[in-house]
Amino acid sequence: MGKVVYYLTPSSFCFGVERAVNGLSAIVASHQPNGQAGPGDKVFCVHALVHNPKVTKDFEDRGVAFVESIYDIPDDDAVVVFSAHGINRVVLEQARARFKAVYNLECPFVSKIYQEVDASLQKGISTFFYVGKKYHQEKKNVVDYIQAKGGTVYVFQNKDQIPRIDPAVPLAALSQTTMDYAHVCDILKEIKKRYPLAQLLLLSDVCKATYERQVIVSDNLDKFEAFVVIGGKESNNSKELSDIGIKYGKKTFYGENLDDILTYPKEELFACDTVAVTGGASTPAEDIKAVFDFYRENGYEPKMLSL
Repeated sequence: MGKVVYYLTPSSFCFGVERAVNGLSAIVASHQPNGQAGPGDKVFCVHALVHNPKVTKDFEDRGVAFVESIYDIPDDDAVVVFSAHGINRVVLEQARARFKAVYNLECPFVSKIYQEVDASLQKGISTFFYVGKKYHQEKKNVVDYIQAKGGTVYVFQNKDQIPRIDPAVPLAALSQTTMDYAHVCDILKEIKKRYPLAQLLLLSDVCKATYERQVIVSDNLDKFEAFVVIGGKESNNSKELSDIGIKYGKKTFYGENLDDILTYPKEELFACDTVAVTGGASTPAEDIKAVFDFYRENGYEPKMLSL
């Protein structure tokens, strides 16, 4: 067999990212119809809308200001948008009471986490295990909300970090939506073994889009030797894809776009005859295609691999 480059699908924008991007576009069109912010209609987005710098730059060019907190917004007569990563419900209500207009563009899979927290609290469960990345925005918002509601939450990432608490304490387990699905399921099984009374609200809180992008990789590991993942440096779901390649011994390259990939030595990029290209759920499709086309233009036969 000659040289082959595979384009893995699904990849690129998921439903939640598309919803957020289209939503912010509509908000900008409504409040800044000329593409420029006028008095009283400045649009602020709390945190990056999605973890991709190209998306952020596009909206900055259209007049959107990105901040990390509602307390960074100087004008009460402002339009405030919360990102796809979700928002602490206490902060959401504070924003609604203060600002001219407030929009919440969080992913519906993230919204489900808050529903699970509220359902647990109503049942008298106020202790939570949360499987997620320490510095991720989604994790921060959920943890802040649990604590604001008087709950206790333990955050960890690996099975050997599962806390030791009184097994009689009512307990619920949650996870960040962009974690590795198999990894989270393994941790949840161990939690259930150690804490039989723990409420595992669902098999996993990992979202469908994250799961599908991982499955198309893991199901086709025998078809490629090298693996290229395109995603933002802050994109956890993209990093999880890269980690799968590394875990299974693939020659793995990670970058935000083709320019990043071209910083690797060409002899490394072309060292393998079979290459798979994919991108995270917040990666623009054109950035993935540019890498796929790069291999095609350098003698690799293009093929598609889909679920």
